[in-house]
Amino acid sequence: MGSSIQRWIDDGLLPFLFTHPHHPMRFNELMRANKLLVDNMPTEGHIPGVKLRLGRAYLFMIVVWNLLLLPPAMLFHNWLAKIDCHIAIILAVVFTLLFFGVLQIFKQWATEKMAEKMVKEAWKVHFPYHDYDTFHVKVAKFYDDAVERGVTGANLEMYIMNALSLE
Repeated sequence: MGSSIQRWIDDGLLPFLFTHPHHPMRFNELMRANKLLVDNMPTEGHIPGVKLRLGRAYLFMIVVWNLLLLPPAMLFHNWLAKIDCHIAIILAVVFTLLFFGVLQIFKQWATEKMAEKMVKEAWKVHFPYHDYDTFHVKVAKFYDDAVERGVTGANLEMYIMNALSLE
């Protein structure tokens, strides 16, 4: 069940919510994005060609929010109809605040999932013989070392590949 939900997220939800780049991720972009993921830093705006479609994110959250709130609202309709209008207004404000708070958390979660998906796809291109789950932390450390040493451009890829071969 868990893998089917993960597959639906990867193959259905994320492509619906994000634009997909038309070009493959370059090695330097992959290294920067991988480092951000390993360090648990925000990835929004750091993955080239990936952009959240806000209208679709709002649409998805409105549908989910209504699916979650309508059954309890129908269940407690008689009680809610009898409460004072001031309490109803306060409840409306609270649920609106909750909606936008959950929307922000959802956007951040979806952006991190999309960044991880893009990094894994680019990993298969640039590191076909190294498993992502096994080596992504080591490669981030090698990238950090290379940046500290001032290695740039094509030398960066050679530096990291050499470091991996010595592992």
